[in-house]
Amino acid sequence: MATNQFEVFGVDMRDVGRLWLAAWRDALFGDDSPIRRQLDSMVSLTKSDGSVTTHQAGREINHDPVALEAVAVPDELVLSRTLQLPAIAEADLGAALTLEVSASSPFAPDDTAAGWRISRSENGDQLRVDLAIVSRGAAMAYLNETHGIHDPTAKELWAECDGNWVVIRGFGEGRREGDYRRRLFWAGGFIAAAMILVVAIAGLSSFLSGRDLNNLTSMQEETRAAAREALTLRDKLAEVNTAIIELNTLRRELPSPQREIARLTELLPDSAYIVQYTQNGRNIRLRGRATDAATLQQALTDEPIFLSVTAPQAISRVGNTDVEQFFLDLELKANR
Repeated sequence: MATNQFEVFGVDMRDVGRLWLAAWRDALFGDDSPIRRQLDSMVSLTKSDGSVTTHQAGREINHDPVALEAVAVPDELVLSRTLQLPAIAEADLGAALTLEVSASSPFAPDDTAAGWRISRSENGDQLRVDLAIVSRGAAMAYLNETHGIHDPTAKELWAECDGNWVVIRGFGEGRREGDYRRRLFWAGGFIAAAMILVVAIAGLSSFLSGRDLNNLTSMQEETRAAAREALTLRDKLAEVNTAIIELNTLRRELPSPQREIARLTELLPDSAYIVQYTQNGRNIRLRGRATDAATLQQALTDEPIFLSVTAPQAISRVGNTDVEQFFLDLELKANR
């Protein structure tokens, strides 16, 4: 039996508001937030061994180095702990972790810098907190010695805790956090504007629908008349479609004049040209001129595309020139 009158199923109802806010913070700003994975800036992390990797929302990605930089503090300068907490503790997690840092840090309060990364278990009932504590003075001495950094806000400071990278707060992470908040603001504004637009469109649609309903009676008869006309047009359209189908069938079955003209253009030598081209189905009649019409006729006869090549008229010489006029009847094969 619950001793607290506000407790329901083990949850103090007075904490519902804080839990709700904590859930929103986790969804928008949590380390595992899917929104953060899309909007967070990429960071180039320089490790203690000199290697550089690129990360986004704490995850290593395959990308070239970027302008935002972070420095990994060596493990010997880091005090790390991994905590397992129930999900219900999320409402007061920030204050609890601040107290944990104060209790666990061997450094003076002004010299203590810490950071933590929070992740959820698969079923969501447990929180894993990777906590990292460093000496601010020792960290700045390391940055000055290895990277020549005197300004603590010049670069971010990261520490590895049980396989996860933790951002140490109080260094250069403010720029990335500010960029993320701006992107989040603009994305939220875009979504809000889109929702307002959807609501406005729905309202306008309702207004127009109501106005149209008032005219429905008078439009009904007009619709019936238009329907009768549409039926007549449909029958005519069916006839036209039938004719189009027949024409398309003929077009597929019969050879294309453009293709045959192009073929003849390739087959004819430079010394021959066509004056007149007539095609009826697979039968083509040519009238042209060439310097050697007989050889041209034989060359066309040897082409496998033609079923037959005949000369309906004899080859004749044009005036006193060396040019001969020819007439040829070509029959294309059915299966080309």
